[in-house]
Amino acid sequence: MRLLYKLKINFSILVIALLLSSCSVIPDNISCKFSEIDCYRFDYTSLDSFKDSVEDYSYEWSLADPSNALSNLIFTKDLSIHSLKDSKALIETSPENMFVLGQYLVERQKPREWLFESEQIFIRSWNKLNR
Repeated sequence: MRLLYKLKINFSILVIALLLSSCSVIPDNISCKFSEIDCYRFDYTSLDSFKDSVEDYSYEWSLADPSNALSNLIFTKDLSIHSLKDSKALIETSPENMFVLGQYLVERQKPREWLFESEQIFIRSWNKLNR
């Protein structure tokens, strides 16, 4: 009886260890270091490639039609972005600057997380999610 009890305990510990080891650990802040987050959604090499990548993303995730948002895009503007807060504020007030911001952040090798969070705001500007 004692042997059966020890086997149950050992088996329980093994199952718990397997469950814990199978969980991904992701920090509270956004990080592009983990594969769970797609930080490369849109292509900023040209205006046409950006539009195509937004349309493809919209179709892939069954989002609203981004045509209105894409027709208002600004493709040249002088920017000075020094933080994630600056990046997000720009898109919150003027989502039509997404392409310019994307090029700016990519060219200056700013953290990809800045771009990811700005893209989230851009997506919400033309795709009102009721969540």
